Amino acid sequence: MKRRWQFAPGVDADLAGALRERFDPGHLAPAPGVPERRIGHRGYGVLARGGALALDVFVKVFVHDSPGRRLRRLLGRSGADREFASAVRLHEVGLAVARPLARVDEGAATYLLSEFIAGARALGACLEGDEAAPWAARAGRLLADLAARGSWHRDARPDNLLAAPADAARPERIVLVDVRHVDFSAPGDAAERMLVSLAAFFLVEGRDEAAVVRFVASAAEAAGLGAAAAGAILEAARAFARDLVVREVRKGKRSASDLEVFTWRYAAAADAATYCEARFARSRHQRKVEAAERRIVEAILRECDVRGSVLDVPCGAGRFLSLLAARARPVVGADASGPMLELARAAAEPPRPCVRCDARRLPFADGAFELVFTMRLLHRVRHRDERAAVLKELARASRRWVLFSFYNRRSLRGLRSALRGRYAGETRGRIAAEAAEAGLSVERFIPVGPLARQTLVSCRTVL
Repeated sequence: MKRRWQFAPGVDADLAGALRERFDPGHLAPAPGVPERRIGHRGYGVLARGGALALDVFVKVFVHDSPGRRLRRLLGRSGADREFASAVRLHEVGLAVARPLARVDEGAATYLLSEFIAGARALGACLEGDEAAPWAARAGRLLADLAARGSWHRDARPDNLLAAPADAARPERIVLVDVRHVDFSAPGDAAERMLVSLAAFFLVEGRDEAAVVRFVASAAEAAGLGAAAAGAILEAARAFARDLVVREVRKGKRSASDLEVFTWRYAAAADAATYCEARFARSRHQRKVEAAERRIVEAILRECDVRGSVLDVPCGAGRFLSLLAARARPVVGADASGPMLELARAAAEPPRPCVRCDARRLPFADGAFELVFTMRLLHRVRHRDERAAVLKELARASRRWVLFSFYNRRSLRGLRSALRGRYAGETRGRIAAEAAEAGLSVERFIPVGPLARQTLVSCRTVL
């Protein structure tokens, strides 16, 4: 296929000729300071200056190697199309982007050529030390400027903001890259959203949280957002960081236990506050399940004649604390989420002691409770070893009864989940065997309604 060139506005005939003469996709050197990337349909390289070419050129490679990518290229909607058009538009209005030079189509590949910024570093490299505050301020001003022009970068992560050193023509500055993610219809809070994204990625990378707090404070001040906005940005960033980690775990990019992922989901105050409404009150079905669970738990407490101490772990927002307290004394709530415990303390009437802890490592003596109650925890734990650790702790802390719930895969909803490729749960036989290994004797299984997937298990401790 013949090589086709499209030059950016402002590229004169001499530069265009030098690019045509010098460009050779087979002789691209790795880009200094840029991780070598050959993932899927993208790659990077540098065309070194030489001949009539007076500058180094950064080359980004897009390979249209699937029917979908080829169709998007034909329609002018490929990633290369978006990135080149965005770079031209942003450069023309004076925003800090690498100067676009040309787009080259050849065969199944598209090459985007732009000016190479020597010595540029990802913004994360500037987070620590004395230089952090000035770079944070520059980043804040750039994001505010982008938002003021009605645009925002939907993937504002540290790798997409480069700290460019000063040269003979320009001072130190932050440069936007990967600009195909720039949206030209920005929401009113675009600057805040971009700062949330930046701070979240810093946290996911394991950066020192105190340094991230200082960065956000400097950037928010430079962007004209104020100290109050900085606090809200940090809270939102922590929640977004947890979502990013969960996403990486699901994609196999990061390892974490099921309980850690479950805890992260409700570690933010906003997520904890909406838990009961989202899970038990929005639909008629949810309300029926909530009522059925309460009836079953109340009936089991009555039949087992539970009157002594009870541990509710995880107690969540305190959904069962008052019900348990109507028959037992004392009742202790435990959860790994701090915001959930705050809600539980506020909801319990009269107030109940609440302890922050991990269900795999309960901070209580052996046999400290007559009943250990665990609702809606083990259905989140897919790995046998992790379930075994939880069941052993429940059995250790109880001197008489353990009541827990799980998902029964041999149910209508379990079958539906299996057909959709989702976690369907466990069989009664497997749960009974795991309970026996933990020192528990299963008395009975109680489904939460006909054909229900959520099933309660009433167990005695084995002396």
